[in-house]
Amino acid sequence: MNPKRILIALIVAFVAISATDFLIHEVLLKSTYALDAGKLWRAEADMESHRSGMLVGQFLVAIAFTMLWARIALGGAGIQCAIALGVLMGLAYSGSAVIQWAVYPLPDGLIFKWIVSGIAQSILVGVVLFFVYKPSKPCPNISGK
Repeated sequence: MNPKRILIALIVAFVAISATDFLIHEVLLKSTYALDAGKLWRAEADMESHRSGMLVGQFLVAIAFTMLWARIALGGAGIQCAIALGVLMGLAYSGSAVIQWAVYPLPDGLIFKWIVSGIAQSILVGVVLFFVYKPSKPCPNISGK
């Protein structure tokens, strides 16, 4: 594994995660969150005071994504492997979202939106990592030919 390439990929993954989180939560789901403001979610000012926690969380996800991809890319991987990594990371995120739905009185339909947007976001990050941290060798032929 190449530390310089990993660092660049990590930064790009973090930016992609942060940007898509903003799009998902501050644009697409903002009106859904507003319905329960003050009941389920922190007030806007309080949430802003916890922004560092969100950034740390996004950075931890970026580390996991990048290191998994770097390891997968060592053996040779194609875009389909990057998409598969995205789907699997999205499913992991979805598991957490379903648990939150089971524990908290979340608004109707929010869990579905979280699952769909989380999987789409994760696939995008996987594809971005593929292009930023290119595998060192081509994808092995699965058919054995």
